[in-house]
Amino acid sequence: GVQLTAAQVLEKASQKTSQVDSYKADITMNVGTPQGAMNMHSMAQVRIKPSMAFNMTVDKMTMGGQSLPLGAMQLLYLDKVIYLKSAQLSQATGGKTWLKIDLTDQARQAGFDLDTLLNQSQQANPAEQTKMLTASKDVREVGEETINGVKTTHYTGSMTVEEALAKLDAKTRAELGKAYREMGGTKINFDLWADDQQLPRKLTTKVPTAEGTMTMTMVYLDYGKPVNVNPPPAEQVGDFKGLTGN
Repeated sequence: GVQLTAAQVLEKASQKTSQVDSYKADITMNVGTPQGAMNMHSMAQVRIKPSMAFNMTVDKMTMGGQSLPLGAMQLLYLDKVIYLKSAQLSQATGGKTWLKIDLTDQARQAGFDLDTLLNQSQQANPAEQTKMLTASKDVREVGEETINGVKTTHYTGSMTVEEALAKLDAKTRAELGKAYREMGGTKINFDLWADDQQLPRKLTTKVPTAEGTMTMTMVYLDYGKPVNVNPPPAEQVGDFKGLTGN
């Protein structure tokens, strides 16, 4: 029965999400680039504890209105290895359904960089996001709304990127800081919809950049439900090393 202030809700949300070991997210991202707007939509099932793993399906990825070469894809992340499934890639792997990419410097040097997708997964993590939101000094309540059948309270606020990053541990701060610097973003505007347990049900962040605005919306589902990520059958997997000269 105690009425919490908007700032107290953010603190509670940060505490609650730090205890979450898995979640599902519907993610939409729009980023301004010199080549035009990049739009991406994905669904991700993520396990945070005891070790990071996720199953992500990207059903839309366009640049300047044109579909990117890989098209729709599925990604499995487990033990610092990405398994990538794409109809276009199967043509270059001798009919193999999946491509295995060991996330090492060797893979990056060969020109296959999945930082955008991995950063998207990191930025969707409700624990990291709500930590960053606690930096806001102007957060306020907007009103009550229903998200996917769940009653929520809508909050809005802002903070600088540096204020937000200061709330994170050094490793995460370095990873996300690099992404924000590359975009030229200095401020984060946000809208958060939290349920009566202070768990985020929807979060939209907008970061003005040199090329426009990066807008990211996460709709959170299925907190705490088991997420099992297993590598595909070996006979269906081609190795990235075999493509480095192609």
